[in-house]
Amino acid sequence: MADINMGFRKLSIFLPVYNEAESLKVMIKILEATVEVPHEILVIYDFPEDNSVEAAKALQQKFPNIRLAFNDLGRGVSNAVKKGIDICEGDIILIALVDEIFPIAAIADMLELITVKGCDFVSCSRYALGGRRLGGSLIGGVLSRTANTAFRLISGCALTDATTGIKMARRSIFEKINIEADVGWAFAFELSIKAQLLGLRMGEVPVVSVDRLFGGDSTFRVGPWMREYLRWFFWGVNSLATVGAKQTKAITLDKYSARKR
Repeated sequence: MADINMGFRKLSIFLPVYNEAESLKVMIKILEATVEVPHEILVIYDFPEDNSVEAAKALQQKFPNIRLAFNDLGRGVSNAVKKGIDICEGDIILIALVDEIFPIAAIADMLELITVKGCDFVSCSRYALGGRRLGGSLIGGVLSRTANTAFRLISGCALTDATTGIKMARRSIFEKINIEADVGWAFAFELSIKAQLLGLRMGEVPVVSVDRLFGGDSTFRVGPWMREYLRWFFWGVNSLATVGAKQTKAITLDKYSARKR
């Protein structure tokens, strides 16, 4: 594998949590066993009673690179990410979901796309290049796949999975994007749209996503989430159509491109 240590000092991994002690224990142990570059893990929580807090404190005894961060910007994962951007020490940021274990395998490939292939913004994909989505809400899964396919066809978005929460970019990129979405993980969709509007070089890595493999509390609510995603869907279609898509297909690694031939 190419030398992914070139071009950055430290990776900051954001784990926004909501009563996910069991998932957090598994996630961090796997991260520490597999991530081979200098990194920190930010466990970002909204309220002190969250059971993830005690789990993280226990894990800190073995893994001192874990940092607990109280989200004092307002409850919600988008504010948790803003808090992480403000306080992280790394120059590359990975936003991850604590209840999705398998995308950990994509971290090295995401880093390679940034440090070797010159991508500015990298997203995982559950819907192309061998990616899959398993488990979770049936309604949520159908809506997600349909929305991503329609959005790409209509808007010319370079990503096949613009809505996934698993994103990586240099900290300087995240600092340029004003996150406005405040319902669920809709901000991830917003990030994808605004990254392309900035003319950034977009990359993509396939993942197998298994929702809530180890339980935990879900914040998914069909009504509010659908309204917020639709808001960004129509805003994105209009905005991308106005500027014209400079990149119509995300960059991926040769090993994944070869699968399609």
